[in-house]
Parts: sequence; structure tokens; C-alpha cells
Amino acid sequence: MTNILVTGITGLVGSSFVASLLKKDKELKVTAIVRRLAKKNALKRVLEIVEEQYNFDDDSGYAEHALDRINVIEGDITEPGFLDDVSQFKGVDTIFHCAADVNLGKDPEGKTYRINYGGTTSILELAKKLNVKTLHYVSTAYVSGKTEGLVKEDELSATEFNNPYEKSKFEAEKLVRASGIPFTIYRPSIIVGRLADGKIRKPLAFYRILEFMAKLKKHYCAKHMANPSDWFELPLRLKAELSDKIYFVPIDYVQKAVTSIFLKPVCNKTYHITGNSPVSTAMIEEVVGEVLKVKGVTVQPQIDDPSLDEKLVDRFIGDLLPYFSTQSIFDQTNVRAAVGEEALSWVIDKAQLKVLIGGYYKYFFPSVGWMQKL
Repeated sequence: MTNILVTGITGLVGSSFVASLLKKDKELKVTAIVRRLAKKNALKRVLEIVEEQYNFDDDSGYAEHALDRINVIEGDITEPGFLDDVSQFKGVDTIFHCAADVNLGKDPEGKTYRINYGGTTSILELAKKLNVKTLHYVSTAYVSGKTEGLVKEDELSATEFNNPYEKSKFEAEKLVRASGIPFTIYRPSIIVGRLADGKIRKPLAFYRILEFMAKLKKHYCAKHMANPSDWFELPLRLKAELSDKIYFVPIDYVQKAVTSIFLKPVCNKTYHITGNSPVSTAMIEEVVGEVLKVKGVTVQPQIDDPSLDEKLVDRFIGDLLPYFSTQSIFDQTNVRAAVGEEALSWVIDKAQLKVLIGGYYKYFFPSVGWMQKL
């Protein structure tokens, strides 16, 4: 393996994986397909993300060495004809496909399906033209949809889904498995900050709930002329079934596990990158309340006569709440054999959850200086 093609290098998993891999293999070269944004071309995006990632990894001095081995190709894998010119991918023998649309809401225009399913279709066609040796695909643990009970790693049998995102990733996995190309599939769950300090380079999903709660308390304190540093009663009900199977997975574990598995022989296996320490709805409710010094927020399976603020919850973060009701249990057989028991020894208890939640507010919401000191 000398040259790998990577999609999704600017994302949370993609950037951490590439940064780690380039340090482990000093001869490796990366070809990255990256979209241009309105005010930023692909090369500039990669330069910024790689430097940001190595800073996050406390290894800022390595960014320059890594960038020398990354070839950036500007384009969109969903655009017809973009991948027809295979000469731009000369030397590629492995593909790491991580690009995805992580919209968890409705998909009326089909964008999520076009990117996740259509993009994977295009990458598989390219893989066959290049005759690559292996394909690595980053899926999601939530291809399990609404499945209750044990979900095995090599299983793909869900029949009901919470949103188009889950269904699109499910269908994309089916494509990968049926392609005839030797594959490895990674299924991360809800990615959170690193264990040591809760810091995360790019907060997604769960963090929208934390942001919403902090802003809501700030609004209520201003409205009632209350001191933000004091405890405050915030009557708010969040609609979700109670669960003790919420799989938060620290980004540093994701980085190590994905890199470690990538470097092992490919044997058509799927790996749950979820950890083995799920938390409960009750613990999240308790810790968020303690950190923000808020009382009165409860999670309930049914809400009658919702208030205006409760309607806002449904509008702004309602798409996230099914993940706090999940009843799936993610099997760890393959990942345990690949990375070892010690790598899975971390635990998210109440104290660790405080670190993860407090770390977000510290690094991304400094205006919440009134939160409980951790």
C-alpha cells in the first residue's frame, strides 16, 4: 500500500484517521477528493483542516510533513462525469471512503441519499476501474435503525429506520458488501470529545443539544433578571423513551481503533466503533443539569400540551432525540479481536461524562462561564 484515495478528509473521522495514518507510515501518500466551498477552494480547506487536526493531536510540528504527502483533487464525487478521468488517481491501490451527509432530519430534496448512497455508488465504480486491492467504508452503528437487542457486527438486517440518513447508510453498506471488492466497514456511534479533557475538533449531533440548553438558560436568566451563576428552575420536557444504551464514543478511541484496523489485513469484516460503556438517559439528564446548574429539565416518553419552548425543542433538536431512546446493543466481537481488550477498557461513568460535557462548554461555548466548575 503506497497511495490511498480518501474521501471525507475534512470531516471529524477522516481528518483524525489521515493524521494518525501519515504518522504511522512515513512512506504512505494520500490522494484526497475534496469539494470546493463558496469562499474556499479544496486545497485551502485541506491545509486548514490538517493543521487544525495536528494541533488538536498536540503535534502541530508534524502538519508540514504530512501536507507534503497529500495530493488534493478538487471535485464532488456525486457530480456526473467527475470520476471518469481515472488518470488523476494514478497509483491508488486502496480507498478509504468517509464522505457523508450527516443530516439526521428529513430529506425532502434527496440530498442525504444522493451523497451517501449515490456517492458510494460512484466510489465503487471508480474502485473497479482502478482495480484497487481494498475498500474501507465508514458507515454508522445506526444502520441498526430501530432494532432492539443485540446487533452483530456482520449483520445488516434492520427493517425500520429513524431517518433517511440511517436508511442511506444501510443501503450503501449493502452496495459495499455486494461489490466483490475486499472490504472493511467501520461503524462509529455518537462521537464525543477525547477522554482526557472532553475537547473535540468539530462538535456534531449531541453537541447541538448542549448548545441549545445553554442558550435557553441564558435566555431565561435574562428574561427573569436572574443571576446566571445561580441555579435556575427551567421547566422543560424532552420527548424520548428512556434508555440505558446510549453509545458515546470518544474521538481519540475512534482514531486509534480505525487506524489500527485499517493497518490489519482486510477480511470482509465490519467493526462496531462504539465502545462498550453505554450511558443512560437519566445520567445525561443529571449531568447536564449539574454542569449548567439547571433544575426542571426532564426526559419523558410522552408530552401533553407542550409549551412554546418544548415546541422549539422539537423544531431545533427533535431529530437527535431518537438516539437517546435507542434499544440497540452493539456487539464487540470483531473489534475486540482486532484492537484488544485493553483498548476497550475505557468507561464513561458520571465523572467522565462531566468531563466530556464540560469540555465542550469550555472550548466551544466560553460565554457559559457560569457553569459549574468541574
